[in-house]
Amino acid sequence: MKNEILEKLNLEKPLLIFDLETTGVVVNLDKVVELAYIKLYPDGKREEKTYKINPGIKIPQEAVDVHHITNEEAATFPYFKEYANELFEIFSDCYYGGFNVIGFDLPMIQKEFKEVGLNFQYTTDDIIDSKVIFHNQEKRDLTAAYKFYCDKDHIDAHSAMGDIVATEDILKAQLERYPEILDKEFLCSMHSQKDERYVDNERKFYWRDGEAYLNFGKHKGKSLKEVSQEEPGFLNWMLGADFGIEVKEIVNNALLGIYPKKNNSN
Repeated sequence: MKNEILEKLNLEKPLLIFDLETTGVVVNLDKVVELAYIKLYPDGKREEKTYKINPGIKIPQEAVDVHHITNEEAATFPYFKEYANELFEIFSDCYYGGFNVIGFDLPMIQKEFKEVGLNFQYTTDDIIDSKVIFHNQEKRDLTAAYKFYCDKDHIDAHSAMGDIVATEDILKAQLERYPEILDKEFLCSMHSQKDERYVDNERKFYWRDGEAYLNFGKHKGKSLKEVSQEEPGFLNWMLGADFGIEVKEIVNNALLGIYPKKNNSN
């Protein structure tokens, strides 16, 4: 029997749905510690497997907190190169599915293959990314919210008064739908939430073993402390560039020798 997903999409080659756990969020710096996949074939055949991988570098505590694979455990796993030929065969000539594989998992696995001398190539035509589909199909603008919460069409979209009237109706509907947001403390905590892997909301810096590292530009993968000591001119450039207040405060403090410290409230 044909696989339902492949049949509906009229796919003539296998769909490989996969996910990676890694040592961090920087493709060129970090390494894979776990790989799991489900491979669906046009004839209905299904394969699935999980690989535990020794990254060969230290796993920062921030990553351990996410996937719970410790450095002690990882030291007992085989290195990627020991799985490389097997995985290359699995990944060859497929469509690739997952959640944000286009932005992270595919570039990461491509880099891992390259480091062991294997040329893994793919194109956007080969990708079926559920996150891209979700963001494209489920709009997150005011018109979509008005329809979802109030079941009304926003006919006055982009007129100031029309927009705030719709927003008022949406807020009333949200208060009815989510009684938990009547708790002001909970409501405030919701607005202050951010991804714990990053130092700031713009994701210009990320945590690595409790220290801030740059997540962009020519110094990506270097610690903020290292950059401030070796090339303070780059940080001075950031102060004059189009970054937010939070980022500029971090940079200004770094130039004064004061660096972010991770604590339980971050």
